[in-house]
Formats: sequence, structure tokens, C-alpha cells
Amino acid sequence: MTIWAPDISSSSDPIYLAIAKAIVSDVTAGRLRPGDRLPPQRELAQVLNVSIGTVTRGYIEASRRGVTRGKSGRGTVVRDPGSEPPDSRLRVGPGSELVDLGTNVPINGEDPDLPGALATLAQQQGASRLLYYQAPQDGPRYLSAGAKWIGECGLTVDPASVVITAGAQHAIMVILGALTKPGDLVYADELTCPALFEAARLLHLRVEGIDTDEVGMKPDALLSACRQRNGQALYCMPTVHNPTSAILTAERRQELVDVACEHDLLVIEDEVHRHLAPDAAAPMSQMAPERGFFIAGLSKSVAPGLRVAYIAAPPFAKEQLNDAVAASMVMVSPLTLELATMWVEDGTAHLTAGRKRAEAKARQTIAREALADYSFRSCPSAYNILLDLPPEWKAGEFANEARRRGVAIAPAAAFSVPGCQPPEAVRLSLGGARNRSELRRALGLIAKILRDGFPCRGTRI
Repeated sequence: MTIWAPDISSSSDPIYLAIAKAIVSDVTAGRLRPGDRLPPQRELAQVLNVSIGTVTRGYIEASRRGVTRGKSGRGTVVRDPGSEPPDSRLRVGPGSELVDLGTNVPINGEDPDLPGALATLAQQQGASRLLYYQAPQDGPRYLSAGAKWIGECGLTVDPASVVITAGAQHAIMVILGALTKPGDLVYADELTCPALFEAARLLHLRVEGIDTDEVGMKPDALLSACRQRNGQALYCMPTVHNPTSAILTAERRQELVDVACEHDLLVIEDEVHRHLAPDAAAPMSQMAPERGFFIAGLSKSVAPGLRVAYIAAPPFAKEQLNDAVAASMVMVSPLTLELATMWVEDGTAHLTAGRKRAEAKARQTIAREALADYSFRSCPSAYNILLDLPPEWKAGEFANEARRRGVAIAPAAAFSVPGCQPPEAVRLSLGGARNRSELRRALGLIAKILRDGFPCRGTRI
């Protein structure tokens, strides 16, 4: 039988979303029937010439839309709506039975007082100005707040060096869009933030994964890659890396900066998790300010819906970055920016980040107790753990089985740079559970799946 493959050639959506939409479309049109098995993720990735992680995300999205489900021993199959009632666990949100340990959520329930802050804003004279066009780069107060938050993340900067963006993902897009050209090469850890893949795809950039160890990216591996190919930028998460939670030592940071200087690489330093390890080594951008782009966001430290981040940029690049912000979205929402500025100025952001760090430590303790018999990578204050699976499990199959039992998790392939071989591991986001009790229950289910082992071993293909 010919392998099913979606036609995504004319889609302008991200590839993973195009795959999910194609599954829905082919189910609706009858080209895929209830009970049909979708091809293994690795095979479809080869057919489409994309990463396994991209296919994995597409399958997860199709499952979220209720058209597929994981089936023990059969992989991913088309759901039969006539014989199977719609599964509310396929939807993540209030009232859902599914516990979302798949999304990197910065601890539910430890948020600032939004109603009080909005009431304060409403009482300000001239509050209606927040509904009008503004240029944040011309607002000294907003830039000063950005410099203050960057300072809390370990880097002292002049407000004049600050560029304001709509979140860290937008910051990555702005930096790459302004300072690279199609075909340029970006270096990153073998496992890294998927936001980089999406930005690179949209900007027609190449991403090369660099070998890592328990500390993070290996400088000698980066040096070897640079000597073989001319790269333009290095993307890294030095503090509480996503998904491994690794923290680069001071020595490792300096060695990577030395390679970047030798080969003239821009250094994109994504420090959205810096508040989780405030005593980490000095930022790389402090070692090479002429090429460092330090990103300090609020979504992972204050609230995910607060889409504001700050870039500390070298003087040569600030105007280009502001132009890229204007080209991509005209301006950061003034209402959101005012809220963020108020919370940074009055200390709410600092206190909220501290509460989330404390809760993350408590949840890490729960994870260590629940999964004491298994191997995973993390640090004492991280939002996530990367769970290594026993040999009988493939990460995609394990994720499907976990979802079937009511827990959403993310296979390591979702974070794998195209061309790299991801480990058989899954990331569990401890912040996605609504409380500690729910987290204990969800991790108990994960532990039970591990104890039960792979179902139907004799029929595994």
C-alpha cells in the first residue's frame, strides 16, 4: 500500500499546521477513513523532507482537533466519530479532563492581580491614549522599564540600547529578519526551542544542530562546524535551557563567545528562563556586547499572555531592529506595554517571578518523588523535565499513550533541529497542571505507563 502523504505544497501555514489541516481535510473528504493508520512519523518526515519533530507536532495538532487518536500497537489512527464519543481530553483548557504537561507554562495560579492593575490603568488621566498608535521606541519610560528588567536578568544596559518586542519569539524573528538574509546559517543546540525553527523556515534560513553534553553546547563542536561552514548567528538558551534545563557554566559561556568572536557570529542569547536561576553565570552578551543580543521576556516569568520582551542590542543594530518591529506588527500593543511597564516599575514582575520560581522548585520535588525510579534531566527550579524512556518505547508512541490516558506531553523530536537524531525522550511541563494535586496525579499516570511497559510488544512494528 502506498504511504499516505499530505499535499502541503500550496499551504502558507507552518508545516506542522499544514500537515494537521491536510489530515482533517482528507478525513472530511473520505480519503482517510476511520481506523486508517497514519504512516509512522519518521517515514512521513522522509517523504516530506522535514524533521520528525515537525510531523510529531502535526499529528498532535490533528489529535487536538479530534480526528485522530493514539492506538496501542498501531500508532496514530483516524478516529471513528460514530463509534467513539468525542473525547473532551483532546482539548486543553478550563473544564478539560486533559492535563497539559506538553506546553511550557510558567506555573498556573501564581499570576499578578490583573483586575487591580486594569482598574489602576483606567483611573489614569489620559488612559484612552493606550488605544492609539504609538512608537514604544520613543517612550523613555518604556525603555527604562526594559533596561530595569534586563538588569534583573543579569545584564546592566543603557535604556538607549533597548528594543521592545511582542514576546521573545517575536524578538527572535526580529533579530534574524533584520540581520540575516535567505540561505544564511544559524547554529543552535541539537535540541532547542521550536520558535527558532518557525522563524528560520519563514525567513528561509538554515539551522544546524551542534552537539551538546550535560552542561550544554560543546565549544569544540561549534568550532568544528564554523571551520567547515560559514555561519552567521548562534542561538542559545544559556540558563535553564528548553527542553534540557541545562545551565552553561561561566567557562563554557566564555568558550562559546570566543568561537563566536573568532568566526564573526551574532550571538542571540535567549534568557527567558533566567529568573529560574538568578545566580547563573554572567550573560554572554556581557562578554561580547558588540555582537550580543540579549532577550529578556515577561511571558515565562510573569504571565504567558503578557506578550512583551526586551532586546539589549548593540548600537549598530538598534535602528534595524526597530524597523523590523514596525514592519512586522507596526507596534507592540500600548495597553499590554503599559501593563508590563507598570508591573516592572512597581516590583510586581519581580515578586511574581519569585513566586513562580518557588512553585517550580516545589513541583520539581514532586517530580523527583513520582519518577524516582526513572532517569530524567532537569534542574531544581526548572518548569520542565526531559524524561528518558526505556528501550521498548518510542517517544511518539509514549506521547500517544499518555494522551490516551489523559496527559499531554511533548516528544523530544518536537525540539530537534532538522537533520539531528532526537533521543527517545519526552518533555513534561510541570507548570501546566492547575495545582500540585493534579500534577501528582498526572505524573502518577506517567509512572504507571512506564511500569506497565509497552503494550502488545509482540505486535510492535
